Amino acid sequence: MKNWLQNIILVSVSVIFLLITLEYVVLQFFITATDVARVEFKDDMIRYRHNQQGVTKLSNEFSAPFSINENGWNSHHKRYSIDKNNKTRVAVIGDSYIAALEPGYKNAIPFLLEQKLGSNKYEVYNFGIGGAHLAQYLHMFNKEVLKYEPSVIIFLIIHNDFSSSYQKDLMASGRYGGTFLRLSIAEDGQVVEIPPRPYEPKWDKLLNFRFMRYIFYQYKLRTRISYIKSLVLNEQYKMNMDASMLTDNKDKDKILANYVVSNIMKIATERGIKILFAMNGDTQSIYQNATPDERSQPNELNTMMKKTSEDHGAYFLDLHGNFHNEFTVNHKRFEFKTDGHWNPYGQAIATEALVSKTTKILNAPPN
Repeated sequence: MKNWLQNIILVSVSVIFLLITLEYVVLQFFITATDVARVEFKDDMIRYRHNQQGVTKLSNEFSAPFSINENGWNSHHKRYSIDKNNKTRVAVIGDSYIAALEPGYKNAIPFLLEQKLGSNKYEVYNFGIGGAHLAQYLHMFNKEVLKYEPSVIIFLIIHNDFSSSYQKDLMASGRYGGTFLRLSIAEDGQVVEIPPRPYEPKWDKLLNFRFMRYIFYQYKLRTRISYIKSLVLNEQYKMNMDASMLTDNKDKDKILANYVVSNIMKIATERGIKILFAMNGDTQSIYQNATPDERSQPNELNTMMKKTSEDHGAYFLDLHGNFHNEFTVNHKRFEFKTDGHWNPYGQAIATEALVSKTTKILNAPPN
């Protein structure tokens, strides 16, 4: 019994010493741990905590700075102005693809789009936050974006933006996912909005530890566990989502899209704002076949979203063709290996398509 107790004490002391060494020596002087952008719940909406800077590191693959402005968004604009000026204002709403903590704000669509359109005539505001979904985009549109009176609002839609808007097991994913607007869709198609819950920052203290940031954010432990789980259970995942959900939720996805788009377009039409829904392509089918795969399960969502958008008078851009054409020529992947987000190359290809589409929209007659 005495030897057993001594062994327990010895192991405990060794583990504590190892953790202290990792925290205050290895991860401070030899392997710098990633920074994590903190969040805050302000004006009835989750956003990044204002006026913070840091560097996001993806394993050994990539590192990029983030700069959260006075309004709580990762942007080269230090402050968003409500007042109008002589520039045409464009807003971009999205999830982590637009927040761009991984590739860096200067490698992301909002910054690149402004540069391509001409920063002397246009200003592009970034409204992206990781984990957001279609229901939250509606909330961001109403509570935050409208007050800046943009001429054009671009929504970047990812395939996992649908079911996560209404499925209970997905709505609270992540450390602040429960703070998003949620929708309840009844069997008869009735939609009820469930207001966001205020953010509880009690777990944020763990982010002060370099070891926690390294394991969960830099090394992407959750992503790696999900990947191993999919291999063990022989589940099919595409673009960070369970592919089976694409077939199980078709009716609810259509109801969701119609609800969100119709509500956005009602207000946008009244205010003379032009709306563009841009949607990610099924890059996994592109990598596998190098031919257009319009009948893939993810692309069925693209087809549905295109019809819904156009039925309500919104513009739509399907990025699948752009990614397919680019991959056919260059055979370069558009995502980071570490976590599946667009890398700077993917962001640049999407931006080129958006520049062309946005220019046409800006030159189009009023709604």
